[in-house]
Parts: sequence; structure tokens; C-alpha cells
Amino acid sequence: MIDTTNYEFLTAHFSNNERTVATVYWGNKDETIEEIVKAEEKSPAWQRLLDHMDIDTLHEATYKHIRDQVEAYEDEVIRVAKEKGLIYDVDALNTEVYKMFAQVIFGAFNIKDDKEKLFALKLELFEIPQIRRSRNREMKAELRKAKNFVETVKIACEIFIENSQPSE
Repeated sequence: MIDTTNYEFLTAHFSNNERTVATVYWGNKDETIEEIVKAEEKSPAWQRLLDHMDIDTLHEATYKHIRDQVEAYEDEVIRVAKEKGLIYDVDALNTEVYKMFAQVIFGAFNIKDDKEKLFALKLELFEIPQIRRSRNREMKAELRKAKNFVETVKIACEIFIENSQPSE
């Protein structure tokens, strides 16, 4: 048990899934220290924690701590992935996205290597409302049978334009 005389209670959370250990944070104007406390009724450190925070609040603080840790982890993963060019933010002006798009559409197409990518593109295109709602069965069949990215995008554009025209 640490001496917390010159510190004030800041917060605490359980540190393990079994909820048998808690991490308690104490601070003053110069520093913050953490204390590891076993959740045992006879432990003076545990009783001191319960003087500052009831068990329900401790459970809630644990939930919030875990949520904050997961959120921080996810944010960091996304930051690193963007930094490495593994994912793109299409809402941000990022010329890398357009370079990648141009390379995929107009680059060399290998049916063996790119078959799944072509299929995924077609699935995504059929989710676009103008294509999904189209009644032009022949064009939709052509889109399904398209053999490469250029042909797929060309047919999708034709269907899109046809279904974006105002009705007369």
C-alpha cells in the first residue's frame, strides 16, 4: 500500500477481466501515481478505494476505460494505415486515391490475379441506385459479363447516365 497522504483521488478501474485487481490513480500538482489494489474486503487499500468510489461507479469507470482504450487503439490503427497508404479517406483531398483509382482501372489486367477485385467492383456498382433501378436488362447483363475494369466502368457509366436523365 502506498502513502497517498499528499495526493488526491483521481479515478480507478478494474485491471483484469475477473475484476479482482484495480488500478487507482492519485495525483497532486506535480505528479500522478498509480496504485495496484487487490479487490479483497480486508485490504486497507481496497477499503480506501471504496471510500472514494462505490463499486457500481468502479464498474462504470472500467467500462469507460475499456471503451476509451479500444477507441484510441482503433484511431491509431487507422492513422498508421492511412500513413502507410493502406486505406484512403475519400472525403479528403488526397491525390493518392485518384492515382490508385487510375492505376486499378487502366493498369494491366490479369484475369487470374484480378478476378476477385473485378467481382467486388461489380457488386459495388450494382449497389448504386441508378444502376440497381435500371430496367435495361441487356446493359445489366453486359455489366455482369464485363471482362476487365475498363469495360466494367464503361458499361456502368452508360447505365448510370441513362438512368440519370430526367424522364420526359
